Amino acid sequence: MKKQIVFVNWWEAKENYKDFIDYLNQIEYKPFSDKKKWRYTFKEDLWEDFEVFDFAMPNKDFADYNEWKIMFEKCFEYLRDDVILLWHSLWWSFLTKYLNENTFPVKIKHIVFLASAFKDSQFEVLWTFNFDKKLTNLKKFEEKITFFHSRDDLVVPFDDLEDYKKLFPKSKYMIFEDKFHFIEHEFPELIDYIKSIK
Repeated sequence: MKKQIVFVNWWEAKENYKDFIDYLNQIEYKPFSDKKKWRYTFKEDLWEDFEVFDFAMPNKDFADYNEWKIMFEKCFEYLRDDVILLWHSLWWSFLTKYLNENTFPVKIKHIVFLASAFKDSQFEVLWTFNFDKKLTNLKKFEEKITFFHSRDDLVVPFDDLEDYKKLFPKSKYMIFEDKFHFIEHEFPELIDYIKSIK
């Protein structure tokens, strides 16, 4: 039986509707989208050994915790024990808040966080995804968590990782020098790590 992964990549939150409209006015239209980034081939890279649940969450550019919670819980009936949770950027904040406020329905084997924000930054606003910074309920997963972060990440500053290290000294930390916000075309280190989880 294949192992299961719940995977969602980055989305963005705004503090109000005006910020959302300002964002829409600033973004550049690209007539030919680039579908070669690793997050689009993730399923293909792991399909032989893993069953990957990915999400088309609502309002990806104006994300809201309560809306995401509704969609996220729709997958629960399909999950089995020993699921792997893989979360990128804002999704870390969602999962952290969710696990602090709710009981997950199945046993979690491992949690992998990519570029996880601890607080608001110039490019990342947590808004409804803000969570209790003590992370009391997440502590029980400490030895099952791996953080991936790059020193040159401008979206989620590397300093945020230092905050997590203080709270989760027993977790694993995969540190890179030049992966930015993990939005490149290939990410073999992540694929290899996922496959190594026993």
